[in-house]
Amino acid sequence: MKVRNFNFLLFILTAIGGLIGAFTGEALLSELRGQLPNSMLVGVYFGQLGLWIGLMAFIAEKLNPRLNGLRWASSYASFSLKLLVPVMVILPFIAGTLLQFIYELEALDTKSPEDIILIVDISESMLETDPENKTVAAVKEFLMKVDGNQRSALLVFNDQTKMLQSFTFLKNNSEKKQVGDDFEKSIRFQGGTDIGLALSDAMEYLNSIKDDRLTMAVLLSDGFSEMDVAQSVKPFQDKQIVINTVGLSQKRNEGADLLHDISERTGGSYYSVNDANKLSSAFQDIQKDSQDRLLIGERQGAAQYMLLYKVLRILFIALIGVGLGLALGLMFDNRFLAKSFAIGGLAAGVLAGLILEWGFGSLFLKGIYIRIWSDIILAVIVSLFSAVVPYRMYNAENGKNRTDVSLYNRKSFAESEKKNTSKTFY
Repeated sequence: MKVRNFNFLLFILTAIGGLIGAFTGEALLSELRGQLPNSMLVGVYFGQLGLWIGLMAFIAEKLNPRLNGLRWASSYASFSLKLLVPVMVILPFIAGTLLQFIYELEALDTKSPEDIILIVDISESMLETDPENKTVAAVKEFLMKVDGNQRSALLVFNDQTKMLQSFTFLKNNSEKKQVGDDFEKSIRFQGGTDIGLALSDAMEYLNSIKDDRLTMAVLLSDGFSEMDVAQSVKPFQDKQIVINTVGLSQKRNEGADLLHDISERTGGSYYSVNDANKLSSAFQDIQKDSQDRLLIGERQGAAQYMLLYKVLRILFIALIGVGLGLALGLMFDNRFLAKSFAIGGLAAGVLAGLILEWGFGSLFLKGIYIRIWSDIILAVIVSLFSAVVPYRMYNAENGKNRTDVSLYNRKSFAESEKKNTSKTFY
């Protein structure tokens, strides 16, 4: 007979498992990003998430066996525990790795930028926010890390603008160092801050370049500037040029809001730096993020608004949700429960994918909070679907329905007890 059951303890503990998995995943992202390939990084993220969800689900069913019944809790729970790591870690790991690999495949014009124009504020106010002149060191380090296949240009501004370096291939470290040294020798921090003029002159220069190369702009400033943001960024939007902004200030202010608005309108990112010592780290993040496209992270550049990647993210997270549901069914050794959990995983994955898409397009949520909510959704909705989709549990009377339910053991429980043999895979 098929039943519908809801285990409230399972609901609570899987939510806790999703929360633990989210925080553990954040620590792994912080520690391993850039050290592991993105595909493996996402695989590890979902593998550990599956482990926490599976462990909490096992504890809940062992304490309150409403879904699989007393026969499972008394005779088969130890077998399920042995399956915890093989299915709850490996299956989500494989799904996450494979789908992230596909997600990163190049499509249309989402490749890394071929040209980078660096627009640097040298107004007098920079002396207050950067008294030790860390800006110069950060710009020089940024130039040193520019890929040899990328052209770079350097424009400085206060209430006027000056092109210090037009687009040039910096093929080796000596050339990069020379440009950085020339920048250090030639600038003086003085005058006001006119970001609108800087963007206008930068676009005038870009329009004078006849080739059609993918370009990224990086704007560093510390102050507020009176400007019409919509009018200033429209030429960049029309040419699909991303503006990443770095705000150097002691606290969030009108200038930070302005820079955030500029980057958001062009599909770029805003990097807030409250200490000049962190400028180099912000520039490194820009280089790294311009090339990353994570299922569980924010897309950069043209890919941010492409329908293709919106659909793929939702689809792939839904497939990972199905994988988590199937893994739970495999762990509990119940093919009917696996079907229920897989359907729940599909619904959870679609909702989690929508949360990721909406969240990373929002101005109000940080990445960690978006991932926390999506992970909890993946965890709890799977557990809810045992009350929605009917399934068969182990019969508590002599275990007669064991072979009808089990995924692995085709012998009846009575035969197994009679022969006193342990269960094996067939």
